[in-house]
Amino acid sequence: MMNLILETKEEVEPEFKVFTENRVKFSLKRLVWMVRKIKIRYSAVSPDKASCNQNCLISLETFDHRQIEVSMTARDRRTALEMCLKRTYKLIQKALHKSQQYGRFSKNVYI
Repeated sequence: MMNLILETKEEVEPEFKVFTENRVKFSLKRLVWMVRKIKIRYSAVSPDKASCNQNCLISLETFDHRQIEVSMTARDRRTALEMCLKRTYKLIQKALHKSQQYGRFSKNVYI
């Protein structure tokens, strides 16, 4: 199963932590079997001249040991998370398609 790690510099409300976990599970529900470990890091960008100051970094490891990292900046954490998950899903789909195309993935994954 997927190992989810949430990192922030400041304290996160329990509701937001639950929201993040549920959103990740929902967004990656079709390809969750490919993900071994996922790490989500939130940080705040310096507010000088920028209306978008919340940064979300998602780094994950697939079962064929590929590392995928996506970073997005938005006005709030939820929007940054949504944009990151959308891009992450597309990259996982691309990795699956590429591995199936060359026949490498099916013999390496056993759940």
